[in-house]
Parts: sequence; C-alpha cells; structure tokens
Amino acid sequence: MTNYSFKSMTEQANAIQKNLISPVKLLEEFFENISIEKNSNQIFTEIYFKEALDEAKKSEVRQLNNKRKSFFDGIVLNWKDLFDIKKKKCEGGTQLLSGRISEIDAEVYKNAKNCGLITIGKTHLTELAFSGLGVNPKTETPPNAVKQIVAPGGSSSGAAVATALNLSSAGIGSDTGGSVRIPAAWNNLVGFKPTHGKLSLHGVLKLCPNFDTVGPITKTVEDSFYLYKILKGENLEPIENDILKNKSFLIDTSFLTQNVCDEVNKSFQLSVKKIAKSGSKIKEINLDEVSKSTELAKKLFPYEAYKSWKKIIEAHPKKMHPPVLSRFRGGISISYDDYLKTWNELKFLRKSFLLKMDQYDAVISPTCPITPPSVQKLLENDDFFTKSNLLSLRNTRVANLLGLTSVTLPTEIDNCGLMLLSKPNDEINLLKAAHLIELYFRNN
Repeated sequence: MTNYSFKSMTEQANAIQKNLISPVKLLEEFFENISIEKNSNQIFTEIYFKEALDEAKKSEVRQLNNKRKSFFDGIVLNWKDLFDIKKKKCEGGTQLLSGRISEIDAEVYKNAKNCGLITIGKTHLTELAFSGLGVNPKTETPPNAVKQIVAPGGSSSGAAVATALNLSSAGIGSDTGGSVRIPAAWNNLVGFKPTHGKLSLHGVLKLCPNFDTVGPITKTVEDSFYLYKILKGENLEPIENDILKNKSFLIDTSFLTQNVCDEVNKSFQLSVKKIAKSGSKIKEINLDEVSKSTELAKKLFPYEAYKSWKKIIEAHPKKMHPPVLSRFRGGISISYDDYLKTWNELKFLRKSFLLKMDQYDAVISPTCPITPPSVQKLLENDDFFTKSNLLSLRNTRVANLLGLTSVTLPTEIDNCGLMLLSKPNDEINLLKAAHLIELYFRNN
C-alpha cells in the first residue's frame, strides 16, 4: 500500500481527488511519522492533534460529497511559530515571548484554511528569526534532516525539517535575509521567497518590516507555486508549459560565486553544466551591485531589527543567546539619518541592478557559500557562531536587499542548493524557470 506522506503536496492532493486516500488517512500517516520520530519535540513547538483531526474529518466529508474547498483540501501544513493562530501560542522562538497567545489569525493562515488546508502544528525557529543557522539553545534546535549533527538552517528550521522528514505536506516560513531558502537548501528542499509585500504580513511577528516576506518550503517547485497562490488568495491555475532552452540566465562573477566551499562549488558547477546542456543561454557578468548592497546590510538589518524588538529585548537581555543578542544590539549605534541615507543608496543599487538583468529570466548562484556546520561547534564557540551565521546569509540576503524574488532548488549534492533570483513581482516567471530546471535535473 502506498504511503502518501512521502509524496509531494500536489501528488497527495491528486490522490485525494481520485479517492486513493482520504484526508483523515493522510493525516494519520503524518501522525504515525511523528510518533516514531524521536526528535519531534525538537521540531514542533506544539502539535494540534485534536484540531487537525477535526479538520481532516470535515475535509473527508467534503471529499465524499464532492464539495472540496479547493484541489488542496485536506493537505497538511506546519507553520513557523511566528504566525498568529487565534488562541494558540506564538512565541517567536524566544523566551522573551514565553506564554504569548495569539488574538487573531494571520491573513495567510486564513487564506490556507479557506482552501481546506489543515494545520498539524507550529514549528521551532531561531530567536525572533534573526539567524540563518537554525541553532537555538534557548528553545530547541531541530536536527538537520540529512545529517543530524549539523545545523538545520534558519530561521525557519522546524518548518523545513518537518517537511523533509515527512511530518507534514509542506511548511510555511518567513524570509528576511534567507530564512526560508537556507533551511530549504540545507535539507534538500525547495524554498521560495516572493517579492516583499506580495504575501500579507498581517498577523506575523515582524523582524525587519521593510525586508520580511512569507514563503513556502516544499518538496517540489510545483508545490511552492500552488502554495504561493493559496497564501495569496488567488485562483489555482497550473504552471504553463515551456522549455528550458527558451530561458536565459546570468551568473555573477563578482560575489555570489566567489569564496564558496568545495562541495558547494562542485554542486554549482554540475548544475550550470546541466542547464547549459539544455540549450539555455548563460552569461557570466560582474554584478557589483550585489557586493555593494551586502555592505549596506550592516546598517539596514540591525537598525530595523533592534527598533522592532528593543523594548522587549532590553527588559530581559539575559534570556537571549549572546551572539543573537549581540547582532540585535548592532543597531544601537545606527542613527535614523544614517539609516535613511543607506536606504537611498540601496534604492540606487536596485535600479542599476535591474537594468543589467532586464533581458534575463534569472541570476543563478549557490544558495549558501557553505554547507551546514556542526551544531556542537556553533554552541561551543560564539565567534564561530557569528562568522558562520553571516556566511549562511551571505548569498540569500541579496534578494531581500535588492527587492527581488528568489527560489532555491535541491541539487545532486546534499545540503547544497541552487538559487535563482529574479526581478521584483516576477514570481510566476521565476517559478516557471525553476520548475523547468527541476524537471530537467530529474530527467537528465
């Protein structure tokens, strides 16, 4: 008998549509996986056994009466613990918010529920979502799904690990500088960051309001495409057909492909070779706006993050892991005038960058310049933690800084993602290109 918990979200939905499995049976498969996963408490902050089962039973009635709310009615999601779900805990991965209960439902959560998707529970993250490593000694650190002793990637650590270990159909995370794409890459998944403002942040704990985005973590690009539509409240239409040969890509030689570890370099070169073999146009170019924008990040992210959480942090600073606290406090010395000046510089770089990639579908690069480091070493050495954290975020935060949409795909080497970056508001074209690459990788 087929175990559908191991399938993609779209395959699961298709099986429900064809009555090959019921929503209750699918949920029970996930419950069974959770029961035998010895680290489930490190992955989930809370599992909604009763509520999820009640929703699955309602979904099954709709299935039997041919009244499904959508094609994905009965599909099971986990949510990073910074999305509000009314009357449920939402603690943001920090002891500072211990016991916080949500008073509303996040807008994206409501959109998912309106389509009949079921929430199995909330998942762990790094403190207030301000780290790309996924290591959180103050709450829990989910085990990397590929190799348990290394970092899971963050900040949406649990959302990725739960998806990779088949504990839910997909996960919903947030991405301010890479927090969806890093854990996706380090757990061999797809992670998608839409353009800032495309998905509602209402009912989501903010970190850097001008950079925060909501994004899905899934097993396939097709799943991310549909989840994006669901979270946005749009009609579900399939990805249009095209061929990879018609796509054109840029490779940045100035920053994104430089100083990467051997495994990541090997993964990227293999990926580029395959894409080139398809007949796609690939051009190498020096995109100096990339490195210049990352220099500006040193002022923009700390300023917004500290401004967002200053009062709560300074009331009980000892409740935070020192390297994370230090990163927040990096915003103390940055003045508002300096912040505005930096923003104006960034706006100029955004315009310049877009002119260079106007005729191309996406920039391709390694998702992270490093593979996940040892959790033990990160916890034993604060300097190593800080250095590794900045490296983990180095490539991904370029999309947030330059206002782009971005997606990461798994490659044939574990813990190494291939990242695509595209123009603002170009989500559908980006996902089409990523889908074509995914299919080509699978078949070649």
